[in-house]
Parts: sequence; structure tokens; C-alpha cells
Amino acid sequence: MLAVSKDLCLQCLKNNFMFCTLRNISIVPDANFIKDVSLDSYKPKHHPGRMDNKILTLPDTFLKAVLKAVEDYPIKAVVESGSKLTRHLKGRVPLMEKDIFQSTVNKIKNNLEQRHQNMILKDEEDEQKFEKMINDKLYNILKRKVYNWKPIKYDVYTSLAYLLGRAPAEYAVLTKIFSEIVNRDKEFTPKSLFDFGSGVGTVTWAANAFWKKHIFEYFNVDPSADMNDLAQILLQGGKGTGNVVKGTFYRQFLPATNVKYDLVASSYSLLELPSAESRLETVLNLWNKTHQYLIIVEQGTNAGFKVVNEVRDFILGIDKESNKSHVFSPCPHDSMCPRFLANDGTPCNFSVRYWTMPIGSNPQLLTETYSYVVLKKGHRENNVKWPRIVRAPLVRPRHTICRMCTANGKLREATLTLKKHGKTTYHCARSSKWGDLLPVTFEDENSDAVPENNHTKSDNDIDNKKN
Repeated sequence: MLAVSKDLCLQCLKNNFMFCTLRNISIVPDANFIKDVSLDSYKPKHHPGRMDNKILTLPDTFLKAVLKAVEDYPIKAVVESGSKLTRHLKGRVPLMEKDIFQSTVNKIKNNLEQRHQNMILKDEEDEQKFEKMINDKLYNILKRKVYNWKPIKYDVYTSLAYLLGRAPAEYAVLTKIFSEIVNRDKEFTPKSLFDFGSGVGTVTWAANAFWKKHIFEYFNVDPSADMNDLAQILLQGGKGTGNVVKGTFYRQFLPATNVKYDLVASSYSLLELPSAESRLETVLNLWNKTHQYLIIVEQGTNAGFKVVNEVRDFILGIDKESNKSHVFSPCPHDSMCPRFLANDGTPCNFSVRYWTMPIGSNPQLLTETYSYVVLKKGHRENNVKWPRIVRAPLVRPRHTICRMCTANGKLREATLTLKKHGKTTYHCARSSKWGDLLPVTFEDENSDAVPENNHTKSDNDIDNKKN
């Protein structure tokens, strides 16, 4: 039976409702926000909780470098390979742990033997045939039920396929995450960056869009030498000169030293590690190298979300007693994830829209869903209590429904109206998007929420359950 946290509404979980509707709990607009609006510092639709939701595209310099890097290859074939690789990566799940795998095998085998226990075995030859039959059936069932995890070998061609298939989406995701750090922590100017699973270098390119004048050291780790070569070629404009770009370093393995870096990132890499133990060992290594921010990004699937949450809980557990770290984004709290505790098959994820490369075909406007966490060294600021909108708001005539994760680690659903909440808060809610912070607080965060019986799921709730 699912263990229920005191921060979750028990009745809500029993009825399989993910969001609790607020009744008799006042939604209070942030006083400073209201004051700034009254002084015309900004309009409600441009409130400070808004994230950068524009459609993103790769820089022209990156696109030109890609064109030069792939000019000697059959473009259409590489593009098709990139699409196939992208589909494979979106369905990627971690390798099943050995003890869980053995338990699964024993359970299936016992069921098969019980199902055929009435078979008459006359001699040793019959027993051998019976054993072979059971093993054949077991093998076929495991093929259907157990994900066949294999490490991906990124040679020259596969690296180019990854570049064309994944670079636009990953650049867009990282740009959106970095944009929030820039907007909320204006004093942060990193001088060094460490990228684990650096691939084709999208973290470096995205970071340069914000801090190119400040970062003087880029340390990239990727087990594929061909990936490292391609990333270096792209930084050199698409033609390898043999000279490493100043301040940029490439390695195939994590260094043993714990030199600190202002910004440490691992994007779409942890699912490539063979076990939970190896993932946590790697994350601990990365955390020891972190001076300020550690960013973890994975696919917005259930598998990606679970890995991100695994990392989040692990790091917060390390510093639990000393309270020397906190979640900067997306969570407005450091409690256990209420979405994960609900265990309803819906991941906590976010989305970004981007243009594909105009290489091999016309550019397409696509959406990438991703799960992520930004962990920061130091204490959480007590004044940061705005809830995060974790599903697309439902904008209806005369009211807007917002699904939020609050500072107390609860999932809340609130219906905001012009009459009840005022013009400023109402228009603020109607202009907010999935992933934004809503500049409000709840008058009684400790009060129990009551489940809404006529709860209507949004489109992205339905889409996420398919993952």
C-alpha cells in the first residue's frame, strides 16, 4: 500500500485525484507584486513569475557550423537516423536492477510451472523437454515485459545523427532553464562550467547565450571520443583545426579531483548509466564539484522523472541535517515530491517549443517535454513562496483553473475569478503558462484541502499518462 505523506490529502489519493481544490482557503496576492503593479513597474501579464516561453531556435553560428560538419555525409540519411534515434531515446528506461530482475524471473517461472503442473513426466527426457518449454516461454515473456536496455555506442555517424535529431530540443530546454536562473538570481555570473555527458556541446552553447563574457573554463566529459571531437569541431565553426578552443577541455571520464565549478550540468545523460548505484555515485561526484548550481535534465517521461526525483531526494538527503542546499527550481519546497508520492503514472514535467534545423527538410515547430531539477548550494530564501504552475492553466469564460505545487509540498487546484480575487490577480492567472510561478500565497497552507468531485483533467494530464 502506498505510504501517504501528511502533506498529501488522503481522501484525494483514495479517489485518485491528483490536485486538491481549495475551499475556505484564501488566495492572497503577493503584496510587493501588487505594489509594483500599482506603480506601473510592469503589467500583470508580464509579472515576475513568468518564465521565458518564446519559441527557441539554435544560433546562426551553430547552424552554420553544423552545415559544414555534415557536408560530406548523405544529409537525408543522417536526418532519418537522427529521427529514429530520437524516438528510441524518448522510450528509454533505466536498466532493471539485478535483484528486481531476478525476482521478476522467479515469479514468472513459478507461475509457468504452476500452470503446467498437471503435465505427466514419465522419464528424464520428458523432464528436459518440460524444462526447455518453460525456459522458452519465460524468454518470450521477458522479451515482452522487460526493457532490453543496451548502451548506445556513439561513433562518428551516430554522433552526427544525434546532433541533427536532438541538438535543437536540448538547446531550447537548457536555454529556458538558464533563463530562469538569470532572471531570479541576477547576481549569479559563473566563471566555470562542468558538463557531464556533454555530447555535442549544447550546454556550452546555451550557457554562452547568457554568460559568454564571464565563463573562462568549460570542462566537458563524455565517454565518446567521437562526440568530443564533434563538439570541438562545432565550436571551431564546423571545420576541425586540431587546436582546442581556449578554456575548453574534453575528457572521456570523470576526473578524480574535486575542483569546484560554479555551474555543473548533466543533461540527458543519467539514463545511459547502467544502475541506480552508478547514477548516484556519479551525482555525488558532480555535487562535490558544484560551487553554486547543479542542473539535472532528463526526458519528460515517467522514466526520466523518476531518475530526476531520485537525484533530487539523494542530494537533499545528504545535506538534510546541515540544510546547506535547496531546490532552486522547479519545486518551491524541499519536501518529498507530491507527484511522485501520488504514484498515478503521471510525471512532473514541463515543455518548451522550438524549431528544428533547416537541414535536410523544412524546419518544423515541435514541443519538447522534459523533467529537471536545479539544486543550489546554500539556504533557501524564506521570501520565495510563490507556487509553481505544474500543468497548463485552463482558461475559461470568467474564470481560470490553475494547478500548482506549493511551498508546503502540496498539489493544489485553484479557480481564480475577477470578482473573488481582483483584477490584478485574475489577469495575472490568465496570462500565466505551464511552468510559471504565480505571485500569490495561500492564507492557510496547513489546512487540509478537499478533493473536487467534478475534477476535469487537462490535455497534458492525459498526454503525460501515456508516458
